Amino acid sequence: MFCNNINITKFKCLLIIVTLIDTSAAKFKQGRDGWTHEIDLEEENGITIKWKNSLVNENGERWVTMEVFATTMGYVGVGLSPHGGMAGGDIAIGWIDSEGRPHLKDFYAIANDVPILDPIQNYELLGAYEDERGTRIKFRRKWDTCDENDMKLVNDTMRLIWAYSPFDPVERDNTVTNLQWHGSTFRGALSFYILDDPSASKFPLDNDPDVKHWDMTLDDNFVDAEHTTYFCKIVKFPSLEKKHQMIGYRPILDPENKKNIHHIVFYECYIPPEYGSTESVFEKHLNTTGGRCYTANMPPEWTKHCVTFLFVWAGGSEGEMLPDHVGSPLGEEHGGSTYFMFEIHYDNPELRTFRDSSGVRIYYTDKLRPNDGSVMLMGYRVTPFLLLPPMQKNFVTYGICSAECTDMTIPEDGINVIITLVHAHLSARKLRLRHFRNGKELPLIAEDNHYDFNYQQSRTLKNEIKILPGDELMAECEYETVDNNRIVLGGLSSKQEMCQTFFMYYPRIDLMQCTSQYEFHDFFKGLNINEVSGSVLNSIKMPYNPHILSSQERAFEPPDDARELEESGDGALFKSMFDALKIDSPTRWKGMTVGDYLKKANWTDEKFGKEVEEKWRNGRHYAYCTGHGRKRVPLKNHIIPFPNVIEPLRKSVSNVCLPQPDVVNGPRLNSVSKAIKTREEMLGAFVPGLVLLKWSMWNM
Repeated sequence: MFCNNINITKFKCLLIIVTLIDTSAAKFKQGRDGWTHEIDLEEENGITIKWKNSLVNENGERWVTMEVFATTMGYVGVGLSPHGGMAGGDIAIGWIDSEGRPHLKDFYAIANDVPILDPIQNYELLGAYEDERGTRIKFRRKWDTCDENDMKLVNDTMRLIWAYSPFDPVERDNTVTNLQWHGSTFRGALSFYILDDPSASKFPLDNDPDVKHWDMTLDDNFVDAEHTTYFCKIVKFPSLEKKHQMIGYRPILDPENKKNIHHIVFYECYIPPEYGSTESVFEKHLNTTGGRCYTANMPPEWTKHCVTFLFVWAGGSEGEMLPDHVGSPLGEEHGGSTYFMFEIHYDNPELRTFRDSSGVRIYYTDKLRPNDGSVMLMGYRVTPFLLLPPMQKNFVTYGICSAECTDMTIPEDGINVIITLVHAHLSARKLRLRHFRNGKELPLIAEDNHYDFNYQQSRTLKNEIKILPGDELMAECEYETVDNNRIVLGGLSSKQEMCQTFFMYYPRIDLMQCTSQYEFHDFFKGLNINEVSGSVLNSIKMPYNPHILSSQERAFEPPDDARELEESGDGALFKSMFDALKIDSPTRWKGMTVGDYLKKANWTDEKFGKEVEEKWRNGRHYAYCTGHGRKRVPLKNHIIPFPNVIEPLRKSVSNVCLPQPDVVNGPRLNSVSKAIKTREEMLGAFVPGLVLLKWSMWNM
C-alpha cells in the first residue's frame, strides 16, 4: 500500500503494513533473565521484543509484561492489529524526552491514519532506559482490559506491529503532538503466539553428544514460472545399526526463496508385508533426482504407499522439538520407516524462475524415549468436492473422523495428543478440531480463530488430550470468499482450499488418516441438482462404494480426488472438474454442465449460500479410515451422518470484565483515570531529580 502527500508531522500512514506479513525473518527465542519469549530483529530491523505472561488473581485475570528495545533516540511503538496493518490496531508508544522524563501512551487506530489517544490508558509503564545504543521501554497490560478500543489478547495467532522514529513526540495537558511519521523502513509486522513457548530455543547444539542430525536438502532444484509447484523425491534415511527415534526437525531455507516455500513434508513409504517389500519397490527410486508430484510421470507407488507423515513443516514455522517422553521410530524393522517421500510445495505468485537448495534438518537419537509417536491427519479430503461458493462472508466445511474408525483402531487406553497443527489456504479464517464422546462435546483439541496462512507454527499442548476408542472428531473450517467472483475448489494449490488438522500423538497405532467428504448424491442435492454424469467420475471412483471394488482395490484407500485426477493425466480437470459433468436432472437444467450452473448461480443472495451450507451440514459423509501404507481399515458403514451432539460444549465465561464492587457505584472511566493520574504523579515525583537521559524502574 502506498501513501500519497505524506505529512510526517501528522504521523501519516503509521504502521501501514502490506497484507502479506513476512514471518520467516522473525527470530523467536526462549527469553532470558526472567523473560519467557523473545523476538530478536535487531540485526535486520533494529528492534527486539521480549515478554512474559502471568496470572494475577483468582478471576483468571492475565497480564502480559513486555520490553521493547529499538536502535533509536526517539519513540518506540508496538501493538496488535487484526490483520497486520494499522486499521483496528491497539498501539503503545513510549519515549524518553530531552529532560530525561519517560512517557508511555495508549493509542488506537480506526484507519491507516493518525492514531488516536485512548481516553482510557491501559498500558502501565514499568521502566525506561536510553543510551547511545537506543531506547528501551518496559510496560505491562491486561490480556483483557475491558476497553473497546483495546484488542483482547487470545492464544490464537496474533499480529504484532512495531515502528520507531528518531523523533520524540511532545506530551502536554494529556495530549500528544509532534508524533512524526517513522518512514517506510523502521516498521514491520509479524504473526506470533503470545502464550506458547517458542520451539526454536529447544533445538540442540550441533555438538550435543546425544543427538545426531541429518540434513536433507535439494541440489540446486529448478523451479518453473508457475503459481504452484509440488516437487517430490524418494530418500533413504542413513543406515542405522539399532533403533533410533526422530526427536525434532527444522527447515533449511534458501534466504532468497523462503517466501515461496509453502510447506515441506516427509512421508513414510511403507508396503504392508502381505503385499510386497518396501525395499524392493523403493530402493530403485533413490537413483532418480525427483520431479513434479502427482502427475502422470510420477510412479504410482509413491502416492499409493507414501502416506504416513513423519512430520509436516509449513511456512512461518521455526520447526519443532518433541516433548522429552516421545520420539518417532526410524527404520521399518523398528516400527517406523526407512524410505521417505520428500515433498516441497512452492507457492510462486510472482511466476519467477529460480533454483532452490532448501530442505530440512532432522534431529534423531539412540537414547530412546519411552513412547513411540506418530502424526495423524484429521479433516476433509483433498478433493474438488470441497467447494466454496464465491461472495460468502462466512462459509463452513466439516471433515469427520467416524466413531467406527476410532473404535477399530485406537487401543482401550486411548492415544495421547501432544502437538497440533491446523492447516488450510488463503480463504480460511477460523479452524478448529472438535471432539465428541457418546454425544457429549469435549474441549477443543485445536483452535485458531485468527488463522494466518503465512504463519503455521505447530502448538505443543501444555495438557495432553486423550482420544478413546469410539470417539468422534471433526475438523471445522470457516472461510471468507467475499472478494472472489468464482468458486474455490479443494485442491493442492494455495488458490484452492483444504481443511486439515495434523496432530502428534503416542503410542503409535496403525491409523494415519481419518477423513471424510460429502456423500456424492447429498453433495449435488445441496446444490439442488438431482443427477449428473461424466466419464471423469470413473477416475475418482464416484459414487464411492468400497464394497463393490475388487479385493486388490479394496485393500487400499483411494488417494484424494485431486491427486488421483493429476495422476490420471487429467491435471487441468481437478481445477474445473465440474465443467466435465453434465446435469441429467432436474429437467430445467438438463444438458447444462455443473460448471456452468455454478457460474450462473445467484451467489450474491446470502440466503442461497447459507441454504447450501446447511444442506451439506445436515447431509451424509463418506468415511475414510486409513492405516500406514494407505492400507484400508474396513468399515461396516462407509457412509455416516453428521455427529449427533446431545450435549454441546459450554465455553467458560470470564468474569474479568464483570463490574467489581469498588466501581459499581461510579463511572468506570473516572475510576481508571484517577488510577492513571495517581501513577503519573508517582512517576513525576521520582523522575525530575534525574538529569541524564536515563530512567529505570525495572523492579517495580
